[in-house]
Amino acid sequence: MSLTGALRLLSAFIFVSLSGIAHAAATEVTLGEPARTTLTFGPIFAAMELGYFAQEGIELKILEFQGTSILLPQIANKSVMIGFVNADPLILSRQPGRDSIPVKFFYNGARASIWEFAVPVGSPVKSLDDLRNKTIGVGALANGNVPIIKAMLKERGLVLGKDYSFMATGDGPLAFRATLNGDVAAYNANDVFVAAFAQMTKIRRLQVPDKFRNLFSNGFVTHESTIKEKPELLAGFGRALTKGVLVCEANPDFCVRNFWKLNPSLKPVVDSDAQLLANGRQMLDARMAKYLSFSPGAARRFGAFEEHAWHDYVDILFEGEELSTKDIDVSTLYTNELVDRFNDFDVGKIQSFAKTLK
Repeated sequence: MSLTGALRLLSAFIFVSLSGIAHAAATEVTLGEPARTTLTFGPIFAAMELGYFAQEGIELKILEFQGTSILLPQIANKSVMIGFVNADPLILSRQPGRDSIPVKFFYNGARASIWEFAVPVGSPVKSLDDLRNKTIGVGALANGNVPIIKAMLKERGLVLGKDYSFMATGDGPLAFRATLNGDVAAYNANDVFVAAFAQMTKIRRLQVPDKFRNLFSNGFVTHESTIKEKPELLAGFGRALTKGVLVCEANPDFCVRNFWKLNPSLKPVVDSDAQLLANGRQMLDARMAKYLSFSPGAARRFGAFEEHAWHDYVDILFEGEELSTKDIDVSTLYTNELVDRFNDFDVGKIQSFAKTLK
């Protein structure tokens, strides 16, 4: 064998060996979401496509569940490592007489409320007060938005079972049809589903009081012991996620196209690619506004929670009689200890690169 041939063979051997090492070093991380996959996870799929999770030694596997209350036990028993959930069920688990769930938030995702009420544009329901004696559609009765809806309507003197009821409609087309057919008077869902509903027909969004609209929504949680035992893995997850968010902020068209590319079975049938992109942008933009909802003038520390926001949450659930006490130690619900590492990279470099993507 010639020297050149030997060197080529050696190079191939080294490449295969290193590839095997890199593959072996990758850790499978299961990520549960409380509904079917949508452009909610546009940044996640961007980070997957661009190799940001791989760079952190993470092989990400996404799993779907029917509601936060179904997903949380899977994280508590470590069947799922990370979940994208609402805060309500975890807060409720901390009150006296309940079994505390050993789960903690480590990354603040949606920094403002994602939940919206939608009704057909011709509906007689024009405000929350008009929901008296009506049925409200929700994706699942185990959804994390249910306690907040109950608290919101309790403030208006409406009590579940007496003045209104819930129906589990699922999310997406089934829920849209249930609302249009009058099976439910209003549909309460996350912003991405409501944006999709608005593409199907003319709708009206019911006004929600600011104190509810300003509540943070879904964030990323894991088992308390995972934070202690695998902080580097969680820091890498959060860093890759943050890069994905920045990519979608700088180049939302790429994020939409990439989502449909990686999820072709979810691509709706529309008249043109331009319409597909425009519809996708409406859905992605609705959620990106929540991911980027920082206070004016404040530093953008992705993943960080503010303690007062947790106290606001507790106050609202208590006033709505969802909580039996306001004496909840909110420090047990979240941690900011990994935030600096989530943001430890060259932001400008990511943003500049994102703008070159097609």
